[in-house]
Amino acid sequence: MRAQRGEIGAEFQGELSSCRACRLRPKKQAMTAVIYFGEILVAVLLGTVLFAISPLGPISELSLFVGGVVTLTLAEYLVHRFVLHGFAPTEHRLHHAHPDRAVLTIFWQIWICFALVYLIAGGAFVAGALVAYAWYLFVHHCAHHGPDKLPAPLLKHHQRHHRLATKNYGVSTTLWDHVFGTMLR
Repeated sequence: MRAQRGEIGAEFQGELSSCRACRLRPKKQAMTAVIYFGEILVAVLLGTVLFAISPLGPISELSLFVGGVVTLTLAEYLVHRFVLHGFAPTEHRLHHAHPDRAVLTIFWQIWICFALVYLIAGGAFVAGALVAYAWYLFVHHCAHHGPDKLPAPLLKHHQRHHRLATKNYGVSTTLWDHVFGTMLR
């Protein structure tokens, strides 16, 4: 079940009728898949290389990898909640108003963050973050363009967020919504 115009958060109602440029054409839909899955491929390959060349022992590598996964999912939650729904909501409102439209943006800022975190925390940590980012990209793309490919609870979680934009900020996991009390029950 996809979000309808009347089902999104009240703060997004003004954006509903003003997005003529957002109409999805077959070319843009194909480009969306290329961008998402190209970025997923780059993230997974880079993560694999960074993990493989990490000079640490297996226990340290695994611990840092898991730390990277946990940190990325937390960062995803915080950015979605406080930046995309707080400080810089304009583009994100369009996404909520038209959830099936193509998202043709690569968030280059996250790649700069990955490079900076690599300098601080090393390859195994960034490898975990990259794998978590790839999962985020997959989940978000499938939630809007291939819902049959996602576990039902994760899909419903994201669909509920589009209906009530003040809850369910996690995309790749529901963990942080449980921790911070933003889970829609």
